[in-house]
Amino acid sequence: MQKNRVKKFREEVPLSISELARKAQLTPQTIAKMEKGLPTRKNSELKVAKALRKQYKEVFFETTTDT
Repeated sequence: MQKNRVKKFREEVPLSISELARKAQLTPQTIAKMEKGLPTRKNSELKVAKALRKQYKEVFFETTTDT
């Protein structure tokens, strides 16, 4: 699962999932997957960060696994 702050930043603006999807040129389903932490393409993540006017690293950060 990938941790991110998509929902936090989206709600701060405020934007609905559909509005963010339109700004990022993605489907609402893709935004919902991101908010749930499910895997999505890096290109889609970059589009969302740009639509939120944030740097990629502010919105998405690497998951750590305990080994």
